[in-house]
Amino acid sequence: MNILITGATKGIGFSIALEFIKKGHRVFGVGRNWENFSEEKFKGKFIPIKADITEKNEREKIFSYLNEQNINIDVIVNNAGAGSIGDFKNISYEESEKLIDLNITALTHMTKLFLNNLKKENILKETGIINVSSTAAFQEGGPYAAVYYAGKSYVKSFTLALSEELKKDGIRVMCLCPGPVKTDFKGIKNIKKSFYIMTPEKTAEICVKDYFNGKNISVSGNLNKFFVFLSKFIPRKIELKIIGKIQKNKI
Repeated sequence: MNILITGATKGIGFSIALEFIKKGHRVFGVGRNWENFSEEKFKGKFIPIKADITEKNEREKIFSYLNEQNINIDVIVNNAGAGSIGDFKNISYEESEKLIDLNITALTHMTKLFLNNLKKENILKETGIINVSSTAAFQEGGPYAAVYYAGKSYVKSFTLALSEELKKDGIRVMCLCPGPVKTDFKGIKNIKKSFYIMTPEKTAEICVKDYFNGKNISVSGNLNKFFVFLSKFIPRKIELKIIGKIQKNKI
């Protein structure tokens, strides 16, 4: 199969790419910086596409390029995302707008662009969409990371709705909800050691396994699953205070 992955230059996106390649699939990775990437190493199994998906015309160029090359995408992984931590009143609107453009607008547009081109004739019914959200999507809100938490809630809601809509078309749709992952993501990169932070490799392994098992939502790791379950029983006011304290400590 042909897999298209955004935010594929590093972190979870790169690890998901490697996981699909291990299973014999070909990956088209989208990202802004491929300076340290060696395409020869992957022998045609990992093709880099340089693009900034926060720009609408760049997203459309990716779609046009693949169509012109007669490359039909079987699975699209909308992984690209970013976060911002701080008191909302002190964060510029431009910074919040960038988060919305990447975490919501780009993901929605990429899904729309490629949806009709997904191979419906796939007899194994493995064609589909993976949207990367976060365990933050299960919370009522995220004080000091308000736009990020709201965006991830959107991704989860949007993805689960599509999973129901597209069942009749034989298209799988899964929402990946990792907890904290060892990357250079803002708010995580400064945490040197913690028992609950997973590696991108393990997160990717769980993601691909759950996708092929037909799940519509994938929470990475048993501890994260426990936290998600526990959050159902925590009163909203208490939950917001806890999350606010955790996020404020990262500023």
